[in-house]
Amino acid sequence: MKIKNVLKSKGPEVFTISEDKNVLQAMALIVANRIGSLIVINDEAKITGIISERDALKVCFENPNNFAEIAVNQVMTKSIIFAEPEDEVDYVLGIMTKNKFRHVPVMKEGSLIGIVSIGDLVKVQLNEMHIENKYLMEYIHGQATT
Repeated sequence: MKIKNVLKSKGPEVFTISEDKNVLQAMALIVANRIGSLIVINDEAKITGIISERDALKVCFENPNNFAEIAVNQVMTKSIIFAEPEDEVDYVLGIMTKNKFRHVPVMKEGSLIGIVSIGDLVKVQLNEMHIENKYLMEYIHGQATT
């Protein structure tokens, strides 16, 4: 299955935050929208990074008295790996696992068209396995339709 199919089922919504906002504002967006990361953009609406709930938690733990004063651009991940709509789910899962991150923005022709999480991809794989298992069991038991 391809990433574009995952986006069709989950939708293209992506939440962003300006790089000059603070970590408390990022946490508020993450919590309010029940998401795991935000795409960070600059004043020209260009992607400059990504901040995850783990990044925010880490900075809060390390700076309990002043984390609200720390700008998102000080904590965000600046080197982002992007997926493309035609990428296979297995391929993207492999990249996420190898690099130990949970969210991948999806770009098409230079435009952000969505974001997928490791949970989104595992869910798709489990669904495919259940369907395949059902058909194999029917075949084994002679109940397959032709």
